[in-house]
Amino acid sequence: MTRSQKIVLALLVPFIAFASWLAHHETRVPQNQTEVLKRMMELEKEGRYDKAVEVVQYWMNDGGRRVSRDEGMYDQIAMIYILKAYKRPRTREESVHRSEDNLEKALNFFDRQNQGELSFELFEIGGGYETLGDLSDNDKCRFYEKAGKTFSRQLPLVNGDSYTAYGKTIRLEPVRGEVRKHLHAVDEKSLKAGCPISSEK
Repeated sequence: MTRSQKIVLALLVPFIAFASWLAHHETRVPQNQTEVLKRMMELEKEGRYDKAVEVVQYWMNDGGRRVSRDEGMYDQIAMIYILKAYKRPRTREESVHRSEDNLEKALNFFDRQNQGELSFELFEIGGGYETLGDLSDNDKCRFYEKAGKTFSRQLPLVNGDSYTAYGKTIRLEPVRGEVRKHLHAVDEKSLKAGCPISSEK
């Protein structure tokens, strides 16, 4: 092997190693929901929001794996689009629209589930709508109204003094306080934006 061939080989080895790593990085398939969320966060950090959405959607649509909780990851997709709306102002309106679509799916999924257990999903969905109201130029009132209605639905579901799951107990009064705080914030934001206050809340 000539000296020039050795130099070329020395330059190629790191490139081939990087290409191999990149191929594995891009094509690996998450095996469980924890891996899906980890991969989603990696892609978000890289600013690859549409790819992050693809990973979650692929997981949810995988016909060989039917776990009902995994199908309800629409709120995660909505949050990816909210982050994209903040980071990519030029595509903000499209991101807001896509986030709203997924929040609606999350709400529909929640309504189809057994409501016997304590859940904070409505609080998360309401927070998504509130953020969309903050982001939107034209639909603030509509989003704040949806946020208020969703927070109002969450409040009566947080009943009792405490909740224990997986060996941990949380006090529920601070949770109710957070929901009330967001309800109040949405009312204030609506007033500031000149929105009519809904009587349904």
